[in-house]
Amino acid sequence: MLQIPLTDADWARVQSLFPEVSSGRGRPRRSDREILNAILWVQQTKEKWHRLPATFPPQQTCYLRYMAWKKAGVLDQVNERLPLCDHELSTC
Repeated sequence: MLQIPLTDADWARVQSLFPEVSSGRGRPRRSDREILNAILWVQQTKEKWHRLPATFPPQQTCYLRYMAWKKAGVLDQVNERLPLCDHELSTC
C-alpha cells in the first residue's frame, strides 16, 4: 500500500508530471504534492471528498485539481508510476 503523505522518493518519481506554475495575483497556489496526497488519500480510502481530513488542502481545491489532472491524463501516469497496490505482494 502506498504511504500517504508521499515519501520524498515517491514524490521524486512523479514530480516531473507537475510542471511548476507561477501564481499571479490572489492566493498562493497550493503545492501539487499536497493536492496529490489528498487525491491519493481519497483513492486509497475510497472515501468521499467531503470526508477529506482538515490536514489536507480544502476539498474544493483538491477536487478541481483532480478533475483537471484526470482530464489531462496526469493521474493515469501517476498511477503507472505509483501503483496503489503492491501487485508482487498482492496487497491493496
